[in-house]
Amino acid sequence: MLSNKEINWNVETDVVVVGSGGTALTSAILAHDQGAKVIVLEKADQIGGTTAFSGGIPWIPMNRYMAEIGVEDSKEDAKKYLDHITYGKAPDPELVDVFIEEGRKMIDYLHDHTPVRFKVPRFYGDYYANLEGGKREGRSLDPLPFELAQIGEWADKLRRHPIFPPLTLEEGGAGDPTKADFNLIAERMENNIATMGRSLVGALLKACLDRGIEIITETPAKELIQNDHGEIVGVRAEQHGKSIYFAARKGVVIASGGFEWNKQLVRTFLKGEVTHPMSPPGNEGDGLIMAMEAGAALGNMSEAWWSPAMVDPTIEYQGHVFNQTGSGRGLAHSIIVNKHGKRFVNEGATYMDMPKSFYAHDAVTQSLPNEGPVWLVFDRNLKDNKLILTMAPGEDAPDWVPQAESIRELAEMIGVDADGLEATVKRFNENAKNLEDPDFHRGTQYFEQMLAGFQGPQGNIGPIEDGPFYALPIYSGALGTNGGPRINEHGQVISLRGELIPGLYAAGNAAMGVLGPAYPGAGGTIGPALTFGYLAGIAVGKAEDKDFGGNSPVELTIA
Repeated sequence: MLSNKEINWNVETDVVVVGSGGTALTSAILAHDQGAKVIVLEKADQIGGTTAFSGGIPWIPMNRYMAEIGVEDSKEDAKKYLDHITYGKAPDPELVDVFIEEGRKMIDYLHDHTPVRFKVPRFYGDYYANLEGGKREGRSLDPLPFELAQIGEWADKLRRHPIFPPLTLEEGGAGDPTKADFNLIAERMENNIATMGRSLVGALLKACLDRGIEIITETPAKELIQNDHGEIVGVRAEQHGKSIYFAARKGVVIASGGFEWNKQLVRTFLKGEVTHPMSPPGNEGDGLIMAMEAGAALGNMSEAWWSPAMVDPTIEYQGHVFNQTGSGRGLAHSIIVNKHGKRFVNEGATYMDMPKSFYAHDAVTQSLPNEGPVWLVFDRNLKDNKLILTMAPGEDAPDWVPQAESIRELAEMIGVDADGLEATVKRFNENAKNLEDPDFHRGTQYFEQMLAGFQGPQGNIGPIEDGPFYALPIYSGALGTNGGPRINEHGQVISLRGELIPGLYAAGNAAMGVLGPAYPGAGGTIGPALTFGYLAGIAVGKAEDKDFGGNSPVELTIA
């Protein structure tokens, strides 16, 4: 971290926001609306960060859209639900209450002051809707389609997911594209209409551009700058190899995403290795490093937004094989096994829960028996009727998919204990014929029932007996990390000694996850992130000016 005494400032402003995802842009909008001059710095050459790469769904209790369709919600219900799934592990329980209360206000503000609009996707409930306080519809919000022509030349800089079609969540944008309305897809592509994460970021970006907020790409923030009073008063960034010094009279908001692509930070903090991160490759913990240098206390550092990762090796994104959540898991005629050929989890558990079993420790053998890759094993019944990763129903399996005429042959092909797999499949089939799973209770969780279309047990349980048989590896993945600097109810960063670090704010995956290990439903990442981005923006926008000292601004062209 630098001292302001050393600085020849290049740019003076009130607030610098680091990052350009949904959290960052929300912070920028709210800071501006308090009267502050705001600059947004983005590391990549694209806008939108992890948000644009996602479904763009915020999970928000008591939001206006659920009220509009007659779904009732209350603080009491939301609190009961979140208390159950956080099981006392939230880093600051008071911030859970702040989220419940302020999230709906954030949604109202965006509705009233920006082009951001949502709707409630039908039949998309909380992932544990059967628990007390859970809702079967309404808290997860689907961004409405957004015409990118509204942001002009910036449309070309808006990050694009390499697979998601331009459909909303309700229309199947994150589901099975073989069932999609291809005429609607073609129409939206022709008219450059975005959905899901791109829609949310596009609408937030339009709000920023309408306000004259300056957004500078290809300019990663590298160091925070502190004055003699210990206040954060600016940022050193780099652009094309040159240092640029941004003075921030009111403060700096770190909203630059997580650290899942930084192998050293992952090994240092997470409970296990993330071999296949599922976010844009630039999420290397830049904000976390800067916050630590400033003396920030940390919270929730062992957690991530876990997700089982699958790969089609023919699809790449920014120089890497593209890691994706895949499909087929938890559906009838499939199981997941470890290298011993044994099942070890309810395959239909949420994408947040299922990978936690990868890190189970066997004290007798001193091993991690479920360490990835594990294997999705399925038969022709599933292959011919459902989308599996990128394989359309009925199509021949590509060469990179192992397949065999017998379970034993398949086990030998993928390096799994053949006796173990044969015994596992035999036991599973005996129970599956009665639509039962006494070992892991498939078909009993709301999430898996929802993804199978609420067909009943037959949607989740079915024997694996109709060859050929197939297998796909599943790796340890993460949608992002959710540990970072500790924050208060205003998004202000707290020091190791429990005091505020004046002028420093954080939100989103660059801050500690306020819900701890919990993922309440679709948008469990984005809902809290936008909420605390909103609160940080208000607080920094209203903050008193600080003495950033240093020397007079030096003229430098900023791209």
